[in-house]
Amino acid sequence: MPIRLLSLPDKDLQYALNCMDICDLIALSLCSKQTKNFAKLSNRYIEPISVQVYDNYVRFEIIPWDIHQPIIPITFLASSDSRINLDRGNGAELWRKRKFTQSDWIAHFLSIFDESMIDELVISDFCPISYLDNVKQIIPKCGTLRIPRDCSMELTKAAILKLAPLAEEVEVNKNIFIDDISLFLSYNLNALVIIDRITPLKLELSDLLVLNITDLTVVTANVTGRELNRFLKLWMKGNYTFYRPKSIEFQLNFGMPVNCEEVFKGIKYATVDNRRRLTRADGKELLITFSWIYVDFKFL
Repeated sequence: MPIRLLSLPDKDLQYALNCMDICDLIALSLCSKQTKNFAKLSNRYIEPISVQVYDNYVRFEIIPWDIHQPIIPITFLASSDSRINLDRGNGAELWRKRKFTQSDWIAHFLSIFDESMIDELVISDFCPISYLDNVKQIIPKCGTLRIPRDCSMELTKAAILKLAPLAEEVEVNKNIFIDDISLFLSYNLNALVIIDRITPLKLELSDLLVLNITDLTVVTANVTGRELNRFLKLWMKGNYTFYRPKSIEFQLNFGMPVNCEEVFKGIKYATVDNRRRLTRADGKELLITFSWIYVDFKFL
């Protein structure tokens, strides 16, 4: 005999929601605004959502905190209709909700699991550049935009140009900035991480002066003590009052260590907890952690 689920007392309704697996909870949430609110009140927790972009579709997995609950792979098709492919573990199912776009699906999942954004957006080397515009429409915001090493130079640059504004942090796992690093460093980004231990990123004074990224991390960097010394002297003169960066961190090339004396030649500083503190006439301060293969600037 069918039971009117929504007519159950609050305690029994909560028990019924807790007994549902993730797929059933999602299905319930799609019935109406009321059932969506019930699904949200179930307080079902999931792992941070990571989205992978492939040939002409995006895919992510809903991973419950409860290890006894199944992992649910969900695929968004390339078409702009309201369909998704969802796998309960016994074969893929095609789900459709009338008038739902792909953006609506993403927003719905984030809402019922009380997530503010996609945690990670990963671009695969199979993703055509033309599909990035679709991704931009589907994903409203993400914590980290991650571009793996196997992506081509053209795809990596296009992904940064089109998708970086969606991300709180951009992580690039290959040095593709052979000729135009200054262009990318001038972007208005919260955080950029460049990782390439095979081909170090060459940095010069001009690159550091145009830097418009709040937090920059480079593993590994090829920068000379002379260039760092010139940068510090210019900063001490106060010509860059509105310098945006808050943190610049380099792991230096093992084959080209930087001489500490060369970096701080002609610069007055105080030593605080094994770190060097530079203070300008206008009161601005720079705290530097330095070793032969590691440099960390913190602008206070």
